[in-house]
Amino acid sequence: MAGYWKGIVIAGIAIELLYAVYVYFLATADLVGYKPEGLAVAFVLFAIGGYWAARPAADSRLAIGAAVGVVGILFYYVISMPTLLAGEMDFPLMAWVNHGLKVAGGATGALIAGVLARKVA
Repeated sequence: MAGYWKGIVIAGIAIELLYAVYVYFLATADLVGYKPEGLAVAFVLFAIGGYWAARPAADSRLAIGAAVGVVGILFYYVISMPTLLAGEMDFPLMAWVNHGLKVAGGATGALIAGVLARKVA
């Protein structure tokens, strides 16, 4: 897994940025990240990122996909740091569900990459 960190970091950051574009510019509702449609978008986007990062791997695909989700979560907190430090951000239960779906989505995408790699081989 050590050789795949570049792809993991690129996928995690890129997918989190795409999700931010969706939440802040494309979504029609407020706090869409805590609603079913926003949760589904987070899962699907991170599944795509997990698939992309795990596709070239020969093993440890599940860990690679989950790591994409974790990188996305960490990047979210990095870009939210000013708001966090000012005490202006609260964390409802749905925020933690959203983060859990990012990890689950990345792992699911990695599992799909593994299944497709076995079919080709």
